[in-house]
Amino acid sequence: MSLLENIIVVLVEPSHPGNIGAVARSMKTMGLTRLVLVKPRKFPHVEASARAAGADDVLESAMVVADLATAIADRTLVLGTSVRDRSVSWPKVDPKQAAQMMLGHIEELPDKHKVAILFGRENSGLSNEELDLCQQQINIPANEDYSSLNLASAVQIIMYELRMRSLVLDQYDQMPKNLTKELTAVEKRRLRATKEQIDGHFQYLGDTLGKLD
Repeated sequence: MSLLENIIVVLVEPSHPGNIGAVARSMKTMGLTRLVLVKPRKFPHVEASARAAGADDVLESAMVVADLATAIADRTLVLGTSVRDRSVSWPKVDPKQAAQMMLGHIEELPDKHKVAILFGRENSGLSNEELDLCQQQINIPANEDYSSLNLASAVQIIMYELRMRSLVLDQYDQMPKNLTKELTAVEKRRLRATKEQIDGHFQYLGDTLGKLD
């Protein structure tokens, strides 16, 4: 089992089917195959298949969901991408740091820990509300005078760093040998909550505080 299998790429409301196909191609060339689409404007589409250039299996297995919460419900780590700084500050990492963080997180408990990488709309990226759902923001240090990146190009940069990091881990044989063994007490304490569990906890906390006035 590859650690990369625990990572999903989430495109939020992509408007151009060609970009979806190009993203699928970017993913497959770097060894990632799990694509999730949140409210795509046109999918499936012949242009997506044409731009995939042989990555049709990634498109065929892509999951289409109605909202972002559904896409990331079972994820234990969520990162959102942006090429520009926002007025509101989130914890930031560059693509190389993000790759180390994601694969390190999965390595802790490969049978349980799951990661999502969010990519926003072609014209406006991720909203502040969507970035609020993320534990980290991946900031691609593009040219400040011209920081506009094509969606597939942004995906390719991060997929490349994930690929390089996974090759290092493979080289030193750091992957656990038994991914289905019963969790020890120490491992259970290290187990991360999913996004759905975290949101449920805050909802319960808010309801309880409300009842207590």
